[in-house]
Amino acid sequence: MFVSNVLDIGAVATMRPMFDLAAWLLLLLCPAITMRLIAEERRIGTWEVLLAFPVGSFGIAKGKFIAAWFSLAIVLTTTFPLVLVLEIYADVDYGAVASGYLGLMLLGGSVIATGLVVSALTTSQTVAYLVTTFFWLTISLATKVLPAYVPTKYADFIFAIDPDLRTAEFAIGLIDTANIVFFLSIILAGGWILVVAIERTRRPLTSIWNIIACVFLLILSLVAINDVSMSEHVRLRFDATGSRAYTLSDQTTHFLDTIHEPWQIVVLLDESTADRAMLKQIDEVLRRYKEGSSFITVHRINPSDPSALQSYDALVRDLIELYGEELTNAERAIHSGIETFKTFMTFASSTSVWAESVAAIASTPQEEETLRTLTNALALLGNEGGQILDEVAKAMQVDGSQPLPQLTYARDILVAATGRWSQELAEVGWWLQHDRSESISSICSSEASAFEKMAITLAQADDSLRRLGALELGQLAAQLSMGEGAVILSPTRATMIPASVLFPKTVGGNQSVSFDQRFRGEHIISSAMRSLNTNIQPTVVFVHSEEDSLLRRRTNNIDLWAARGLLETSRFHVKEWIPFAGPRPDTSGGPTVWVVIPPFTRTGWEISQREQALIDAVRVLIVGNEPIMLNLQPSLLSRYGQKDPWVALVQLVGLSVDTQRVIVEQVAVGPNQLDVQRGQLINQTHGSHIISRAIGGKQIFLPLPIPVQGGDPLIMIEPSEDRWLEDDWDIELLDIASEIAFTVPLPVAAATEHHEGVRAIVVGSGGWMLTWAADRAVSLGGSQVAMINPGNSELLLAAVEWLSGLDDWIAAGPIGKQSSRVSGLSRTAYLLWAAILILGVPSSLLGATAFISIRRHSQ
Repeated sequence: MFVSNVLDIGAVATMRPMFDLAAWLLLLLCPAITMRLIAEERRIGTWEVLLAFPVGSFGIAKGKFIAAWFSLAIVLTTTFPLVLVLEIYADVDYGAVASGYLGLMLLGGSVIATGLVVSALTTSQTVAYLVTTFFWLTISLATKVLPAYVPTKYADFIFAIDPDLRTAEFAIGLIDTANIVFFLSIILAGGWILVVAIERTRRPLTSIWNIIACVFLLILSLVAINDVSMSEHVRLRFDATGSRAYTLSDQTTHFLDTIHEPWQIVVLLDESTADRAMLKQIDEVLRRYKEGSSFITVHRINPSDPSALQSYDALVRDLIELYGEELTNAERAIHSGIETFKTFMTFASSTSVWAESVAAIASTPQEEETLRTLTNALALLGNEGGQILDEVAKAMQVDGSQPLPQLTYARDILVAATGRWSQELAEVGWWLQHDRSESISSICSSEASAFEKMAITLAQADDSLRRLGALELGQLAAQLSMGEGAVILSPTRATMIPASVLFPKTVGGNQSVSFDQRFRGEHIISSAMRSLNTNIQPTVVFVHSEEDSLLRRRTNNIDLWAARGLLETSRFHVKEWIPFAGPRPDTSGGPTVWVVIPPFTRTGWEISQREQALIDAVRVLIVGNEPIMLNLQPSLLSRYGQKDPWVALVQLVGLSVDTQRVIVEQVAVGPNQLDVQRGQLINQTHGSHIISRAIGGKQIFLPLPIPVQGGDPLIMIEPSEDRWLEDDWDIELLDIASEIAFTVPLPVAAATEHHEGVRAIVVGSGGWMLTWAADRAVSLGGSQVAMINPGNSELLLAAVEWLSGLDDWIAAGPIGKQSSRVSGLSRTAYLLWAAILILGVPSSLLGATAFISIRRHSQ
């Protein structure tokens, strides 16, 4: 388990997978330790000799238990080398490790105590082993099945006796006095029953009814003690992790002290697909928020649980109440837009007949063709325009899968339809009045006003819909339809954090991707709360030279659709600027960040007019001391003796970049098959900058990465015998013999402050934030997905927050601060450690056993 799940490049440096498996193995191991301690002595006749010694029943029970428990400790000690090996390649959280071992010792002690009782009641060690093992396996499995078949008021009791849930908290570094009391009560109760069983072998005439009564009273006492221990008034929890993963940061604590109005934190999570230990982590972090401020209420809702429907409806009602005015205005504007579009459909149906009749008497082929095209377009709209209204109706429909109307989606559909037809009808009206042939001139002139009037009506509807602005409730509705996440409600507004950011799930069978199942809520939730607590709404402007908009979804996913959704969810205004096509957009009203997207393709070796306009605009932004993020593509210009103008732009912010060479990597894809990858998967950033800490530990994918020198490195690529700098990166079959090796980590992204503190970021990869790279996901079954490259989204969000000067918004190290990862482990070292740990350690133990056995026989 350690070699396959912990000791892996990029894996989270935690012993939790081993502790989780060990908890199950103890249910098989501990009965083997206890099965013959008393049963075998009674079978072979040495039990009577033991009873003849001057020691009481309590002394015998105590001695047997301590011996067995000490044997278990020796067995667990043999796993210490695994921790030491992990320490070589990562920073081990020894607090969490010690907590995990404590949980195993307490669980093992409980199994040993019950095993000794069974061993004292039989003369067969086989029976003693099987009864103890099946007793604990039955409890462990039953507590996972029964809660679904009993009334919910009894479910908590069943969960409370689940040993797996109890040990899971120790495994994540959380020491709970209730769990300690649970295991100690079992140990003490088992010891008491063991003393009674031993005493009964000395005095067989003891009434069985007295024993049953005592056992019944003992069970009642255990229930009462554990019930008291679960009370929040006496229950204590200790954060044993060295990183204080379950302790609110000072930054969060200070923020909570400033809250003096009601807030809500509601986590929506399907418990059937979530890791049970992660559920404990979520509950613990939420409890800390609740304790941190009396004005905060927290809830965790399972959207798939029918019993949670009332809580879910309450959340929806709170959101509607919070955005009541916005909802009313949006519904009024959308309803008005629907009626306007229906009127337009009627106009289109009737006018198409007029256009067809006029086309029949047109005197020129051009006029006839134009009128017939108009006829077909209007007739098609009159017949199929209802499909547009059907989509709007679906967006506005409210049901179980869509608890809130999709206001933004409905508005955007109507805006697209009314805006387009308003412009086209205005053009038709102008055409009808200018330079028409004599045969149709008077007919066209008389009808032109109808087209212009309808164009004005559509334009008014379009303007009314656009004036709604950013519909926050509409964005929340789209996010709620995804099912999971965290909804944060302030007194004036709300936001929702996607589930992929808070608790991504492991995808089985995918060895190329390492997911962290640690709940990363505290920093991210606190960052979202701070953004809600301010009126600042920064603007992000994507600057590029493409012909079409990148903010709309494209079939090939070469767009910024996912980036736009992420930023708008995080309360950023998102705009677009194509310098060749139009003037600089208005960005007044808050901080503005300019994100430059380089051209995806270049025709020939000349700089096109569109690209030159982009370069000129970027130069003006830099000279004007605007916060900017430059993303760069490799270039062939240097190879042909030309200067790359993008290199000169980077120099204006005090950095340097080599656009001629790309960092590539050779990988094995099959037997005797090698491939060269022109993209890099990065798990560790190796930087001290706040952005590096924010994205550290999350997998980032950078296509065609190029080195960036200077400033504060944000992302660095480690040297490897299979990585090199390639000049001929555009050639399909690369000549590996001509590789340019590098021996030190190469930065591929850097941040800098130039010209009296103006901030800039340069990323040596041009397509990392496009949807195809940043929004890649794999299916978890059903509708559940997990992001493959979550670091791309986190990098974008942290970068624009830093460039906006909103350092407090950055979720500082949701993974990087709370968990270390395995790094610097080569494939050869991995195979060597696997051989040593899987074969060497057991062989050494067997050798020691054989040596001791031979010494004993020789004596």
